[in-house]
Amino acid sequence: MKRTFLGISIWLVLVVWVRAANPAMPNIPATVFNVTNYGAIGDGITDNTIYIQNAINAANAAGGGVVEIPAGTYLSGPLTPLSSINLQVDTNAMLQMLPLGTYPGGTTNAQPLLYCTSGHDIEISGQGTIDGQGAAWWSAYNSDNSVSRPMIIDLYNVSRLYIHDITLQNPPYHHCGVRGNSGDITISNLTVNTSSSSPNTDGLNFVGTNAIIENCHISDGDDNIALGATGPIDDLLITHCTFGSGHGVSIGSSISVIITNLLVTDCTFNGTVSGIRIKSDDGLGGLVDNATYCNLGMTNVEFPIVIYSYYSEVGTPSKISPLYAATQTVAAVNSLTPIYRDITFSNITATSISGYPIGIIWARTEAPATNIVFNKVNITGNRSFDLYNVSGAQFIDCNLNPSATSNTFALFNAQVIVTNSAPTNTLFTFDGLTTNGYGNSLAFYNAAGALKNTNALGNGPLTLAASTFTVSNNLTLFPTTLVNFTLGTNATTLAVAGNLALGGTSDIFAGSGFTNGTYTLMTYTGTLSGNLPVLGATPSDYNYAIDTSTTGQVNLVVATAVTPPLAPTGLTATAGNTQVSLSWTA
Repeated sequence: MKRTFLGISIWLVLVVWVRAANPAMPNIPATVFNVTNYGAIGDGITDNTIYIQNAINAANAAGGGVVEIPAGTYLSGPLTPLSSINLQVDTNAMLQMLPLGTYPGGTTNAQPLLYCTSGHDIEISGQGTIDGQGAAWWSAYNSDNSVSRPMIIDLYNVSRLYIHDITLQNPPYHHCGVRGNSGDITISNLTVNTSSSSPNTDGLNFVGTNAIIENCHISDGDDNIALGATGPIDDLLITHCTFGSGHGVSIGSSISVIITNLLVTDCTFNGTVSGIRIKSDDGLGGLVDNATYCNLGMTNVEFPIVIYSYYSEVGTPSKISPLYAATQTVAAVNSLTPIYRDITFSNITATSISGYPIGIIWARTEAPATNIVFNKVNITGNRSFDLYNVSGAQFIDCNLNPSATSNTFALFNAQVIVTNSAPTNTLFTFDGLTTNGYGNSLAFYNAAGALKNTNALGNGPLTLAASTFTVSNNLTLFPTTLVNFTLGTNATTLAVAGNLALGGTSDIFAGSGFTNGTYTLMTYTGTLSGNLPVLGATPSDYNYAIDTSTTGQVNLVVATAVTPPLAPTGLTATAGNTQVSLSWTA
């Protein structure tokens, strides 16, 4: 699609590209080490910590193998998985953490059930369950937030990790963490099933490179998947996952690392607080670059899409106004300033719970989010899509449906481009501040827009191509205001429902079907005043004149330029009596 933005002709092409993750799988011998042969008893009473660890140690000493936990309930304290080990929890088997009161370390120094650092070729598998007996821990934490709680699984700096087919439930704290500089990771068919009321029970805390998270079902009391904080993320694919209760697929709040080449695709969210969430703050930092979210379905979600950089200040940004965004302190940019760029949302359908914005992008004033693309995103909900400190938010063939009493967008310091493949009557409405030190620029291609508050636009620029943009009150075009019109077969009009004060500069570009004739650039319903706009850029080979003789219209008359004849050649003059004879080559 050829488009003109700010006077530049461009071809608008949506390209979704993320390098494909292809993690190496662990190499583990098939020799089986059954924990019952080392003294473990699955009676739900015996403390099996030493017996299970002895089986792990024996397998490791033999060069690796499968540490099998057969049917039964096996209580245990902290264990250390070692390299070249597959900890296999069989069908009808449960590895269960010792309860609060007997778990080593208590509420001050309890260690994860499964903790490993710098291991390689590790597998946690089986159709069984690992249970944290978390209810007593949750109660203790709710009474005293200083209580230290252990995770079920916590793995640092591991490589060639494969977690699959296992169920995790009821952790004292998070279910599973993969952290540090970990790589070559596959997490498949993981089930996390814990009450939504459980405090801070993240399903999966993850950092790593060259990794796949696939076919997982995660319901919990906090982030379903939390990305970031303790290591880099590069080449991560999250696909075919189902998310129930929880806070969605989240990045942050601490993003002290680079997150790049992330693809979240073919997933569903039902009843999550957020669908897609990126959260950070000044000093928590981080770079999120080249992230793609596509083919997602969301139902009964409070925040389908929420990206913001004021997490420590506001917590949940459910009621952020343009005025509030405008009053934030502008900090110096440093290595811990949150940077969001090149993020794409494609083919997403969502319904948002009443009372929440259907989306919010709220970057730092000193570091606006850049190149945020929405392609075929359809969201139905209650309140506006908020765009604060965003440079280059593109909405391509999107359908955003807040309630009839809400505008489509709320703006502060935003650059918004709305594009449709063909002309449409779908109306996008905008509002912002009455006055502020940051202007908003809007561009429409085959689209219809309306602005409630004219000062929210300021000096623009405003770009229209096969589009009608309506201002619902008076409009003053200041000397510095720029309006770009791409003219052709389809009408391109700035419609003012009030008084119009002319001024500024109008650039003219040739669209499909552009030729000589009269084009209505602006309409108004009140009075006309001001000075005729200066014509800046114009297509060559035409003459132009602005005509205001028709009441209610500002027209551009385009006429084919008349080409003068070429000068004759071989011209000579011969003097005679009272006359001069001229001759030339015809």
